[in-house]
Amino acid sequence: MNGHAQEAAPPRRGPAKKPPRPTLPEQGVAAWCMRHLLELSLAALVVILAGNALNPPEYHLSTALTPSPSYHLRSVFSRFLFLSFREPATGLYLKGRDDAYFIAWWVTAFSFLREALMRWVFGPFARLCGIRDRRSVVRLGRSVITYINQTSPYRSLNTLHYWKGYPHVALPALTKWYFWIQQIIVLNLEARRKDYVQMFAHHIITTLLMSFSYVFNWTRIGNAILCTMDLSDIFLPLAKLFKYANKPQLSDATFAVFLVSWIVTRHVIFGMIIWRLVAEAPTVIELKWQPDEGYFFDRTVQVCFVLLLVALQVILCIWLGMILRVLWNMFRGGSAEDTRSDDEDDGEDDDEEDAKAHGNGMQNGHTQVERKKDR
Repeated sequence: MNGHAQEAAPPRRGPAKKPPRPTLPEQGVAAWCMRHLLELSLAALVVILAGNALNPPEYHLSTALTPSPSYHLRSVFSRFLFLSFREPATGLYLKGRDDAYFIAWWVTAFSFLREALMRWVFGPFARLCGIRDRRSVVRLGRSVITYINQTSPYRSLNTLHYWKGYPHVALPALTKWYFWIQQIIVLNLEARRKDYVQMFAHHIITTLLMSFSYVFNWTRIGNAILCTMDLSDIFLPLAKLFKYANKPQLSDATFAVFLVSWIVTRHVIFGMIIWRLVAEAPTVIELKWQPDEGYFFDRTVQVCFVLLLVALQVILCIWLGMILRVLWNMFRGGSAEDTRSDDEDDGEDDDEEDAKAHGNGMQNGHTQVERKKDR
């Protein structure tokens, strides 16, 4: 000893801990609404149904909101439940601002149905099947919901029908594009996966395409785009259902079918639609901008549509790369695991943190954040 205090040895450093990932705020209006989405959506539906019961639907013929005479609904509550602007001669529906009520109803209804099914149907069903892990239960329920939603049949692949008779002002009924608006809500209630940016961009672009198709009387091609997205979205959640039910052979076989359907619909058929929009549409539709006559097809609109479709195709190619990585893993003896899943820690601290941030997950109908790759 030399009289000087012996310097303490520096503490041993363990492996660097990953910085805590940001969680949803526990306070605030948005966080409260997400924790009580089931109750809020149910309350809105009850109010609308009660208002409609007290004030039954009543139509009157008018041109106030449409270019030609059509049946308008007097009651605001009825506009949520019934389509407006039916033409008396054809039985088809014109488009107008009251359609926003109808769309808002179905956005709310889908939100309620999703949360209710997760809480009262698919969660108990998963546990009945022996799936005890909380995250697997959430994934099973979400996969079933996606499987139910994606059921639209394919339309004719003869793209000439997309352009013939343009402008398509009157419709048989509003189609599915409001579903994509609801999916944006669902996307932000769930885990931020590795492909969150691509997923969010995909929904934004698709919603823009559907909105422009609706406003610019391009509803046929808009519906065709949705149809190209549907088929593969049936097989992917089905493969996940088999996976979470511990049926790896069925899961891998269904994943193979999913891969084929993805390439055929989202790259071959969807690519054909893009090319036909460039090369075929101008030969059938006159390039002009005359909103009073329902014409919204000039060179600028065509270029904007094509750019949005190409951007969507780029995102699909990124996802295809992820899918092919899963296929490569299968060839190496692994299983069909979704590489888009989160790669965050799955420790108890994170579980407790997420439970606080999300209001105890399945118990309040809100899906918990998922972390690890599917096992």
